[in-house]
Amino acid sequence: MAVAIKLPDMGTNVQECKLLTWRVRDGDTVRRGDVLADIETDKAVAELESTAEGVVLKLVVKAGAMAGTGGILAYVGKAGESIDDGVKAEAPGAVSPGAGSAEAAVAVPGGPFTRVSSIVRNLAAKLEVDLSGVKGTGVGGVITREDVQRASRERAATVGAKPAPGEPLPRAQAAVARAVEKSWKEIPHLTITASIDMTSAEAIRTESGCGGARISYDAIFLKAMARAAESFPIVTAMLAGERVVRSQGIHIALAIGIENELYLPVVRDADKKDLSSLHKELAELSEKVKGGSLNVSQMSGGSMALSNLGMYPIDAFDGIIFPEHSTILTVGAIQLQPVVRENEVKIRPRVTVKLAADHRLINGRTAAAFLSKVKEIVESGGIL
Repeated sequence: MAVAIKLPDMGTNVQECKLLTWRVRDGDTVRRGDVLADIETDKAVAELESTAEGVVLKLVVKAGAMAGTGGILAYVGKAGESIDDGVKAEAPGAVSPGAGSAEAAVAVPGGPFTRVSSIVRNLAAKLEVDLSGVKGTGVGGVITREDVQRASRERAATVGAKPAPGEPLPRAQAAVARAVEKSWKEIPHLTITASIDMTSAEAIRTESGCGGARISYDAIFLKAMARAAESFPIVTAMLAGERVVRSQGIHIALAIGIENELYLPVVRDADKKDLSSLHKELAELSEKVKGGSLNVSQMSGGSMALSNLGMYPIDAFDGIIFPEHSTILTVGAIQLQPVVRENEVKIRPRVTVKLAADHRLINGRTAAAFLSKVKEIVESGGIL
């Protein structure tokens, strides 16, 4: 029977993706695992692999179109097979064929049994559009985003209202907005602060060059976080309901800003890499961000994050925990400050750091112990 190729779950905060290009055509023979298409999320590009073996019976979604998680993108089966056979085999509540964006059959209040995705339903609610009066123009009568937006414009014109001012957020920043809103609503942030003497770190940067370049501060703090997490593994865990999900490694995301857009590429197994390797990997990830060539695997799997604004005259700042993480460490600018050492006043380079932790999972004592360990590792040169 025909098998529906659906858009897989691309991450907790990804609701829809763009189908960039098809790599196959109707009638092509494919094997399980063959790449069928390139998929673009808000910030990365991934390859869509076939979950079936046979002949491409139909490409449902056109290149350049949007599709929601679980939406049917194509059908694969035996040559000459009817797609209807595959439709009948779908489990109850599965996506309707041709919807292309996670359309499901739902009862619209005051109207007939209609196919509309949860994303479009949410948009309709936001725009105060009554779906019972909207005629779907999608495949099989599916109500699309454009249908809802058109209905909203028509309603506004009818009552003489002016369109809402402003312009829509870029897709990448819209994804950040959703993540930040979700985090701020759901995660109670516990924030603690520490001041770190960077004398040893500055010496290490001078002595441990990497191809003529000095080791970056990002690499230093990433390594310190990884070392400290070995002693306090709970900081890399995640809370799912009332269950603790342990990370299978110490994977740390680094916040990289390009103009007004934010990216969180992930360094995997940071505890197993030396400073030079971390420095090189961070430089490579930064170049990929600038070139727009990050893939989905490089944007997922993180368990904690580092955000460094030390290149600006910023003393300190509060970080917002990414929804799939439990901690974020923020770093301000290094400043020369007077400190007392052995009853003498000395000038030392110091930096203020802040740790935000999910207080549902991590209590104040544990957060303080972890941050103290980071401080100890940086100040003692334990990052080598």
